[in-house]
Amino acid sequence: MEMVSTCSIDRVLLDLELLLNSFRSRDDPYHDRVLLDRVRDAIKRMKFLKTFVMCARKWSHCNDLYLESDNVVKKVSLPSFLSCIEDTVHSLFLVLKSDARDVRYVGNEVFPKLLKQIKSFKQEIIQVYFTLASSRSLESNCMPADELIEFIDLILQNLADLTISDLCIFDMDPQVIAQFQALEEKLTFLKSFIPFAKLRGTADIPALLLAHFEVMALNAARLSYMCSFWDDEERHNPEFCSMIYEQQQKITAVDFQVFGIHMEVLRATRSSKSLHDRMMDKQILNNFNDSLISCLWELLCCSSSFVDSMKDEMRILYAGLRFFRSILRELQEKMDEQNEKIGALLSEAGIIICSPSLNRVKEGEVRFSESTEALDCYDMLANTNIHIKHFKDQISGSSIIESLPSFHSLRAPEVSKTSSHMLSKGKMPIAHEVMVGLDDEAGEVIERLIWGPEHVEIVPIVGMAGLGKTTLAQKVYNDSSVICNFHIRLWCTVSQAYNMKNVLLQILCSEGKHSRMDDEFQNLDEHALLEKLYKKLKENRYLVVFDDVWDIKVWNELRISFPDDKKGSKIIFTSRSSNVASQVEYGGKPHYLRPLGEKESFELLQKKVFGKEDCPQALHGLGMEIAEKCRGLPLALVVVAGVLATIEHDIWVWEKFAKSLTLTMVSGTDQCKKSLELSYEHLPYHLKACLLYFAAFREDEKINAETLMRLWIAEGFVEKIEGKRSEGIAEEYLMDLIGRNLVMVSKSRSIGGVKTCYIHDLIFEFCKGEAKEKNFLQVLRGYDELSTFNEPPNLPRLSICSSGEDFRKSKLFCPYLGTLFVDGTPGYNEFQFHNISFLFYIYKHLKVLKLEGINLRLKELPTEVESLLCLRYLALEAERMKFIPPSIAKLSHLETFCLDSTAVVSLPDSIWNMKKLMHVHVRPVFDIRLSSNDNVVENLSTLPNLDTLSTLFLYRDIENILRRILNVRRLKILYVRQQNRVCCNMSRLVCLESLTLDGHGSFDSLEYVELSFPMNLKKLCLFNLGLPCRKMSLIEQLPNLEVLKLRQWSMEGQKWELMEGGFPKLKVLTLEDVKVMEWAETDPDSDDYFPCLHQLNLYGISNLEMVPACLGRISTLETIRVLRCVDGVKSLAREIEEAQKNYGNENLKIIIID
Repeated sequence: MEMVSTCSIDRVLLDLELLLNSFRSRDDPYHDRVLLDRVRDAIKRMKFLKTFVMCARKWSHCNDLYLESDNVVKKVSLPSFLSCIEDTVHSLFLVLKSDARDVRYVGNEVFPKLLKQIKSFKQEIIQVYFTLASSRSLESNCMPADELIEFIDLILQNLADLTISDLCIFDMDPQVIAQFQALEEKLTFLKSFIPFAKLRGTADIPALLLAHFEVMALNAARLSYMCSFWDDEERHNPEFCSMIYEQQQKITAVDFQVFGIHMEVLRATRSSKSLHDRMMDKQILNNFNDSLISCLWELLCCSSSFVDSMKDEMRILYAGLRFFRSILRELQEKMDEQNEKIGALLSEAGIIICSPSLNRVKEGEVRFSESTEALDCYDMLANTNIHIKHFKDQISGSSIIESLPSFHSLRAPEVSKTSSHMLSKGKMPIAHEVMVGLDDEAGEVIERLIWGPEHVEIVPIVGMAGLGKTTLAQKVYNDSSVICNFHIRLWCTVSQAYNMKNVLLQILCSEGKHSRMDDEFQNLDEHALLEKLYKKLKENRYLVVFDDVWDIKVWNELRISFPDDKKGSKIIFTSRSSNVASQVEYGGKPHYLRPLGEKESFELLQKKVFGKEDCPQALHGLGMEIAEKCRGLPLALVVVAGVLATIEHDIWVWEKFAKSLTLTMVSGTDQCKKSLELSYEHLPYHLKACLLYFAAFREDEKINAETLMRLWIAEGFVEKIEGKRSEGIAEEYLMDLIGRNLVMVSKSRSIGGVKTCYIHDLIFEFCKGEAKEKNFLQVLRGYDELSTFNEPPNLPRLSICSSGEDFRKSKLFCPYLGTLFVDGTPGYNEFQFHNISFLFYIYKHLKVLKLEGINLRLKELPTEVESLLCLRYLALEAERMKFIPPSIAKLSHLETFCLDSTAVVSLPDSIWNMKKLMHVHVRPVFDIRLSSNDNVVENLSTLPNLDTLSTLFLYRDIENILRRILNVRRLKILYVRQQNRVCCNMSRLVCLESLTLDGHGSFDSLEYVELSFPMNLKKLCLFNLGLPCRKMSLIEQLPNLEVLKLRQWSMEGQKWELMEGGFPKLKVLTLEDVKVMEWAETDPDSDDYFPCLHQLNLYGISNLEMVPACLGRISTLETIRVLRCVDGVKSLAREIEEAQKNYGNENLKIIIID
């Protein structure tokens, strides 16, 4: 009778991995996901079996085990049971090794049988774990230390499998996830403690301590194995969750019974016989130090249980351990000499941190002042901190300290948050895009695109940063001959830290045809998006631009979706690196971008400073001199122009500036940095903080301007001026930075203003370095920077780009932090948080908390949020969050609340007490319940400062809710139509400027309409309202309306007849997916229609047969955009164009996109 071994399971696992890889590499990249999931599940099950076999074989000499379940005792032969497992494993091995195996047969027939067989072992395996952990003979027969470490490793792998997104625990209760994370940290401590104890001189760890560790490991293995079979109902059963919590709490690394032995082991002096390889020594020290940091961090999170003096000493020790982490990760040879001292200090720290007395205080079982043992720990802690300080003093100034990363010591004074509001002198610089000297370059690239080979070819545009690669690509991309030549044109910006899913979404959504399909793309994984892209490009001649490529890896991952149909398709790469261009498959000869010539440089400088005007003759020579010093680098020219535009246009001033602009500033690798320093120093004080704040965002991120300005206000950068709105002042700041060419506009709003903006990557790097140097903001990217960062005591702001798991494991502790940004690291499904309560325990001084890009796996915001009493700005992303607790009202300073969910979110009625609240953004919608006594007008609580509210689910208490938000300026509503009625009086919202009204309910014709809008309304967007055409006069007579968007089923009827004198100020009109057939004016001969119309957008129109004749006579009309419309609508647009030409308007642009 042959018993199963871990080796036989490893062979099966190897074959399963090969099978999994064969699925991934098949010619059809869009394989059957059901089969793929079955292979993954089989791999997981085999891993759990391997863990069981690892420990069970040690006990196989015990022929019989007595397993108890439900008070019934059953005798089981362990060797026989292991043989049954071996039969199952061996049969699977034979199937996987069979040359004649059919993949689908294996997936559809073999795997289900296998999983059923493994499930039949479930109860016995759970009982064996329990019986072994309860065995009284464990101490005399415990695992050797090395085998125990291997066993713990396997359990940790099992725990990791339980939390992988595509396995069963993905939807587990966050509290249970937290318990598994706590269990993982306990096991990690054991795994690090055993090698550390040996390193410190304990050759043979006492059997009692090893037995305790083994019992802990067996219980952990049993718990994880039980959970691997959870079904959906059990995952969310509160009683089951409580059971997990209780089981996890019983698994204690160090309890009172073994603490004495634990201390003896840590106090052992190092023996010469225990010398290891030096690098191994360092790794052992590092691992144990990491475990101590985790344990101490848990104590600090619950530090309210300790007196202030103890808290202070714990924080000092925490800083000391993080210091050890940073130097242990360095590779200097001299560091090896310090390992012995660090080991001794870690031993002292380990005795304190693992003290059961302190942990009892943490859990609230005993008061700190009442515990003699805890008070003794305080004395030990103070002494250990003194020893660590002596150690740090001894090595201060050594090569070890000097070589640490620069972010370990930030001591420069902070940039002032506010300053007097100073407007820049001189003329505002030109903000629009200016292209100079690229005609010949563009011609060469266009010729290659149009007349190049029939097969797919990549045209790399290569040059240094700031040379104009993106500008050239944009010029080529928008050239009329290129537009006519290619069926499809797509664009994406890659950058250094790219996210593959985001790149795919950029490409698929880059045509500017926003539709609900774009929103559906967000929910697809990378494989599905690759398939969508492939289908989109197939049989088309396409042009795709990859802007700012740093690594060929992005192309290697995407190229499967780029078909080569020999139709002359082309791909453009822009890159700083010639190496990237040379490695590209299908790559053509790189187009190296040249610097601008002297005349071109001056022309660009002149246009950016003076616009359409010429440079004054008196300044011409100085302008040429300044332009020449920029060495043909467009970025340097643009930055210098931003400075010139804000100083007096006087010969003496320009001469002084030209002299200060040394050749060093614009030469070599520092040329842009010097120019940026120059530009930065010319900023008024209040703008310096605003500019440096861009470093908190991602490189190349298109930042929502409203979000940015609200963050500036929350930070206190924006000066408060009586009689002026803070948002208005912040907008002046932004426009000033744009005018100086430090910030660029990505997208403009339809009614004017900036929608999104960004900064050049060189400016981004400058801001990041300057912010760090001035202790204004620290930026951490990835686990290495997170884990080795030694927090300065008064760090004001921290921006983290990392996976949620890395952030959790880094155990950062910055209790006085004022601003925290956490954004997910690039990669699909990597940035999830299951528990954020620790944030509320630690960062109680936060003014800004921005957790966007990190998906919180929570259904309800934790009530502990109430501890952030200073909070002004809170932004979260939690796709399943449904409830906000009433305790949020305790955040009396909160100004902005943003939540991105996929569920209807319920806000508490206590929100009406948050008098400083200015902006509430909840996606998709939120509902507010009112208490019963709120129906009385005298009892109404209002939000007097509320400026923005979206999206409100409005279906009851409509009048009461609208009375509470009388000062709102921007409002989005999902309105529930009831019984074919629309009844909503918004005329009392006299401050309202922008309204989006989306109807919800039946699509039957409206029988009753009582709808009124405020006269101050400037922008109106309607969805699914079904407003009868005869009622459109309600909108036409609005005196200040500038933008009107009538989208899907916003209006009902075949004929829309315009009233004379209507839409007196309308500038932009969008009709999208409306079913009107006849659109006409009351009097075709009158010109009293659309007197200010600039832009007409027709999207997805299929029924329209007639348009108002006045559209052919409106002198203000500049653009007509036709997107996804039938040929008849395109003809109507051409007829308007002809009529406009007859009236002398030759500049009307007709843009038609299929």
